Amino acid sequence: MLRSPMRPGVRLLLAACSGVFFTLLYDPFDATALAWITITPLLLALDDASPLMGAALGWVTGTVGSAGITAHWIYCAARDYFDLAPLAAAGFAFGATQILGAIHVALFGLAVTLLPRRRWRAMVVAALFVATEYQRAHLPLGGPWTFLGQSQTNLMLMQLSDFTGVQGMSFVCALVASALVDIRRTRVPLVVAALLLTVVCIYGQWRLSGAASVPDATLRVALVQGNLPNHQRGRPEFFSAHLDQYLDLSRSVLTPRPDLIVWPENAVGFFIEENPPLLQRITDLLQEPGASLLAGAPRSLSQSGIALIYNSAYLLSRNGIDGFYDKRRLLPFVERMPLRGVDGPYAIGGAPTVFSLSAVRFGALICYEAIYPELARDLVQRGARLLVNISNDSWFDAGAGPVQHYALARFRSVENRVSLVRVANSGVSGVIDPYGREIAHLPQNAAASISVNVPLGSGDSFYSRHGEWFALLCIVASIAALLWGIFARRRS
Repeated sequence: MLRSPMRPGVRLLLAACSGVFFTLLYDPFDATALAWITITPLLLALDDASPLMGAALGWVTGTVGSAGITAHWIYCAARDYFDLAPLAAAGFAFGATQILGAIHVALFGLAVTLLPRRRWRAMVVAALFVATEYQRAHLPLGGPWTFLGQSQTNLMLMQLSDFTGVQGMSFVCALVASALVDIRRTRVPLVVAALLLTVVCIYGQWRLSGAASVPDATLRVALVQGNLPNHQRGRPEFFSAHLDQYLDLSRSVLTPRPDLIVWPENAVGFFIEENPPLLQRITDLLQEPGASLLAGAPRSLSQSGIALIYNSAYLLSRNGIDGFYDKRRLLPFVERMPLRGVDGPYAIGGAPTVFSLSAVRFGALICYEAIYPELARDLVQRGARLLVNISNDSWFDAGAGPVQHYALARFRSVENRVSLVRVANSGVSGVIDPYGREIAHLPQNAAASISVNVPLGSGDSFYSRHGEWFALLCIVASIAALLWGIFARRRS
């Protein structure tokens, strides 16, 4: 008996349901258990759909999901940062949802309709989902914001990231969701998914059981969160008062002596090298304890008669400037104009800097650079045994943006087996150890400081050595399956 075709309205409802599930995965809802069935409704809707319908259904899922996760705080940030009118801000937020979610899920929906029906189809669907996530992360305007695997906060499951990167967790979640759909035809994918999930849990538990309760080496780090008002930032009349705020907070954590004090992105609003009196006030703070300070500040440079400005992190000591790092991955529309790399408020940084502090080497990630696995891995490959992420997420305080940002950055620790110190202007600031465990947390939207003994990681993981091998394997498998599917369709 032939099944009657699914009505378009039912398909759209199922696709929208998957979008709602995506929304519920992340802060402020944190319904992470839904990850195992998030794309199940979409896959049901894609059954026997045409390629065009598949793309449309994927677009619905991506639009609903991305809008639910990001649209509110992007809208508020556009109003606050760009001073856009409500309609223009809504248009900007909608455009962001298309780039951050809708386009790649639309491609996923189209591609699924081209796959041949075989017992291994569920595995290919999972690989295809990882491939489209990878593609989104590397688009000129895209980014790895809220991947499916990043929704998982269970420490045991997170340990897989040191082997496959976060894409491995996306694969497992997508495989379970796809196997539940294919159970009508075959139970093989569900058995494979159950076995794989069991292996992941065993691996995670083994990794956590080997985590030393008392690390061999630590670095004492002071986190200083100034909570400066956005409307005062960058205005010369507030430079001195803002500096006083950070100096006072830093003095409160000088006993016991920290090895490193960390101020957030653009905590210093002036050009440090061009303002010796203000720089002297910072170095005076560092004289007695002999600590070093990592602070976000703009950096200016004249090149071939052209003035360049970088979003930078300076390492300062009692002797002055010991080094700096210029941000390499600039935020579209805010720090650079898309597709016009030399045109924008900031210039793109060159080679990454690995700072040395006594016998410890650490690397800095500025703002949303922390969501890019390859940037963190690059620093670890260059010898960093600690990652420091400085940021200013106060532009996104109207929604879940800061908490989402913190959750995504957390995976960099597990992937590379190093600790992550994160300091943001108004939060979320905290310390994550090499196993993804939070060992310190500052209150959000408050001026605060804390001093913490931060464990140093080995920086030696399969992922840190071999990078995106798993995602590339998924891409190859997806291309092969799609070519097979297209060839089979033409033959039939």
